[in-house]
Formats: sequence, C-alpha cells, structure tokens
Amino acid sequence: MKMKILISALAATTLLPTTAALGDGYPEKPITMVVAYSPGGGNDTISRLMAKHIEPYLGTRMVVENHPGAGGQVGFTRLARADADGYTIGLLSSPSLFMIELLRDGVAYSLDDFQAVANIQSDPILLAVNASSDYADLAALTDDIAANPGYVNVGGDGPQSNVHLQAAAFESVLELDTNFISYSGSGPTATALLGDEVDAALLSTSSALQFIEAGRIRPLAVFDNARHPALPDVPTLAEAADAEVPSVGTAVRGVAGPAGIPQERLAHLESAFEQLLQDADFQAAAANLGIVTHYLDSNDFTEMLKASREATAQYIDFMQ
Repeated sequence: MKMKILISALAATTLLPTTAALGDGYPEKPITMVVAYSPGGGNDTISRLMAKHIEPYLGTRMVVENHPGAGGQVGFTRLARADADGYTIGLLSSPSLFMIELLRDGVAYSLDDFQAVANIQSDPILLAVNASSDYADLAALTDDIAANPGYVNVGGDGPQSNVHLQAAAFESVLELDTNFISYSGSGPTATALLGDEVDAALLSTSSALQFIEAGRIRPLAVFDNARHPALPDVPTLAEAADAEVPSVGTAVRGVAGPAGIPQERLAHLESAFEQLLQDADFQAAAANLGIVTHYLDSNDFTEMLKASREATAQYIDFMQ
C-alpha cells in the first residue's frame, strides 16, 4: 500500500505546472510575444489566447505586442532583430514568412535568423462554394473549370498570400486555369462567396467553419493530408480529385525567437508551450474559436519550417 501511495504522489507531482525559475533567475520579468499582424486576426487571436492561459507554465506573464506592416514583414523583422535572451518571442506564420522573403528585395531576415520553439496551430485551406451552388462536388467544379479556362471566378485572400499560393499549386498540379480574384482577407472572401460575386472560394478552415455550420457554405475539399477533425465528412483534395496537391497554403502558426536563445531558456519556453497545449481549459477555449492545435517541439517545428520554405519556393513563380 505504501508503494502505491508513493507512486501516486510522484505521478501527481509530474503533472504540476513548471513555474520554477531557472538557475539564472529566468524568467524574472514578463515575456513579450511579437505578433506581425493587426489585432483581431488569426495570429493575434491565438497569441492572446495563449497569453491568457500560459502564465502557470511559463512562470511569468506573456504580453502580446502587435507590430503590423508590410504584410507581416515589419513584425517578423522586429522579432529576428530582438535580443536573444528569451524575453522576446513571436508567432511565425508560414508560408507568409517565406513568401515575403522570396517575393521581395531587401528583406532583412531569413529562416536562419529565427529559433523555433514550438508549433501551435495548423489551419489548412479549403475549397468551397455557396450552399445554393450547382456545383455538388469538386469534380463538377473542376470539370467546368477545365471546359472554360479562365472563366470560373475563384475568390481568395491575396494577392501574394498563402491562399494565393494554394491556388497556384491547385491550378499547376491539376492543369487548370481559373480567374483568381483577390480579396483583403478570408472575411471579405466569404462575403463575396455568400453574395455570389465568385463561383467558388479558397478559405482558411477556421474562418469558414461558422458559415459551414450555419449551412451557408458547402465545402468541397480540404487541402491537407488528412480530413479536418471539425469536418470529418469533407474529403481531402487527394480523395476528391485523386491527385496530390501540396497543402502549401496551410497557415502554420508557431512560436519562435531570435536565433541564439540560450539552450536552458529555450528548453523552458518549449516545455511551457507543450504544457499549455495539454491544458484542458486552453483546448476548450481554442475549440470554441474553431482553432485546431498541432504541437511540435522545437526540432520538429524547425524541420517543418524548412519543408514549408522549400514548398513555397517551388510554386512562388506561379504567383508573379
């Protein structure tokens, strides 16, 4: 009996949040989370949700600072140039991070300027039509596009956005020619689809969920390796089209800092975010917002970022 009590006590101890400071006192002050976009968007929403729940695991407050501008370039540059002391971290949004670098001259950062901490969210793109559309499935839409090159209007965030990148991969692999119409975000794109301004739309899954649940938008396929947990009846693009279209437009959001963070501090940050993503209250709040979390540690997140940059570079020329 004593052994069982001891084992239970040890197990309970391992479940306690990691709040103790490291040997050097870190963290001794709040940690700043740089968000490269304006308040209210997807990156800001997940960052503020994390800030609300992470203090027990981080051992200090996390303060969100928005540094919007140039499609994310201002904030990403700010993060890359910050002191690598573990007190400034930020949310990287891929593939936007790489599209800025690959499409523009004079960008003052590269992937080597960042230290990955943990991936937090994966938000794939889906192809959808108005619920009243005659396109019953993906085949009906792609057949019409093939028969009428450049005629079918497909809306999406852009230009030169992750959605535009996904559109380029879609057209390239399936050898289709749509009339891609750019909007300033997923919200305006959804409004255009609901108003029949476009025949179909590419939307982030998180932004489309509310319209799908309300029966106003019909999803035809999701660009991902597996079906979305919130939309189990919606096929992947590979299932619907019998073709492998890379999910290059998937918005991957993860925490990173400037390169050079001391290893002990990096491990503390990584552990805090790992515990956060196991927190029941955080997960319930995320689910309520349509956010699907996808945790990866610093090593796996680094590999994901490298793969994302390679895939982005492969289709970047189709967007120019």
